[in-house]
Amino acid sequence: MATLPRRQFVQRAIVAVAALSTRRWALADIRHGSEPSEQNGARLDPAAIRKLGAAITGHLITSDAPDYESSRLIFNRAFDKRPALIVRCAGAADIAHALEFAQRHDLPVAVRGGGHSRAGLSVCDGGVVIDLSAMNRIDVNSAGRIARVEAGALTVHVDAATQRSGLATTLAGCPTVGIAGLTLGGGEGFLMSKYGAACDNLVSAQLVTVDGRQIEASQTTNPDLFWAIRGGGGNFGVASALEYRLHPLKDVVAGTLVYPVGGIPRLLESFAKVAASAPDEFNVVGAVAASAQGQRFQMMVCHCGDPRQGSDLLSPLRALSPREDTVRTMSYLQANATVNPAAPVAHFQSNVFVPQLNAAVIATITAAIDAAPRNSRVFMVPIYGAVTRVGLSDTAYPLRHPGCELDIMARWDAQSDKDAAVRWVRELRDKLRPFANGAYVNQLGETSEELVRTAYGANYPRLVALKKKYDPKNVLQSNQNIRPG
Repeated sequence: MATLPRRQFVQRAIVAVAALSTRRWALADIRHGSEPSEQNGARLDPAAIRKLGAAITGHLITSDAPDYESSRLIFNRAFDKRPALIVRCAGAADIAHALEFAQRHDLPVAVRGGGHSRAGLSVCDGGVVIDLSAMNRIDVNSAGRIARVEAGALTVHVDAATQRSGLATTLAGCPTVGIAGLTLGGGEGFLMSKYGAACDNLVSAQLVTVDGRQIEASQTTNPDLFWAIRGGGGNFGVASALEYRLHPLKDVVAGTLVYPVGGIPRLLESFAKVAASAPDEFNVVGAVAASAQGQRFQMMVCHCGDPRQGSDLLSPLRALSPREDTVRTMSYLQANATVNPAAPVAHFQSNVFVPQLNAAVIATITAAIDAAPRNSRVFMVPIYGAVTRVGLSDTAYPLRHPGCELDIMARWDAQSDKDAAVRWVRELRDKLRPFANGAYVNQLGETSEELVRTAYGANYPRLVALKKKYDPKNVLQSNQNIRPG
């Protein structure tokens, strides 16, 4: 795999981030006498739309705007929703205006950060999308090891800013994931075994509640809300900014090991043994994929400790004779941007958490991959280390026991292949459920009360009570929704 020198890579990443941060977006031309917008058969008053456009300092995008089509697209191309309005917010006041407008006109609300919602919940039909993408300022206090990040920033934005000071925090392994949705749902990433999940590194958050208040959530201010947003998703308010604890980190040993076709049970058994004995500094993720050539297994690794120790830990994985081995020493910025890149594609995904990647689970996965449509895969994300040393009731994020999160996904290019892809994912999920105990809300490609209850387990009743306190009318329901009590 061709790589850039560290200095050149960082310079290019910073230039890319700057370009994203300063991009100008067109404001829809809302003229007196223009045709009213429609939502599900209802008609919006042009005067009300003009008033909203005048009230905000960001940008209002209607269906006749030049950038409407590109602005409504999200990462999961399986969803083709058409909102009535997209409010690209410039700050917390714009979020409040958008919430007030939606409620006054009885419109559904969706909140978009990076647009990576597996279930398509970053956009809605006929409603108001609160788009945070222009809110991406990042301030790093290197002496205090704190980063204050606006809620529209992406993982690559934060990594580029913090790495300039030789610091990092747990964020997604895919560079284009939005930090707000990631963190509010828990936040798994390559550093979680060493430093905990993203929500464990959250120091405070600024939120806009459905009644328009701008409030802080931290251990000392609204601590009940702070508990809820560390795993409970966007159910309780719209985040406008988040503060993270940072950790010293420069170079890591990272990359991908790809193995020859076949031999999946043996490879999975070896993977499970490595994960079970791995130190906190060593994070490993496995993937079994279906291809035209047959079943293929690969591992993505990231070691954030002594490089010599990282090389030693790789020995049993390299002893399995990988066909490709890109693991080497690189900057953490480069590792988190290149080890697990992903492009927008139509897909369906589900998720279960198993306490053990045992023989029965391995046999179930292996048999399913044998019959899988092309472009299908199972990601295996071991849960161990620092993320498991936080109490189950300390935050809303519930995956605090050692085990393995299994993300089951199938993609399609032709619409005619969608049904088979969805069916395969659901069938494998259902076969794994007898061995499972929970799920990760950020990786669920659909939503229901049953799935949400399963994901939150013992924390669900407390989340219901807090939903009733902060959003009693369930205005914020385009999410893995927790219904008010």
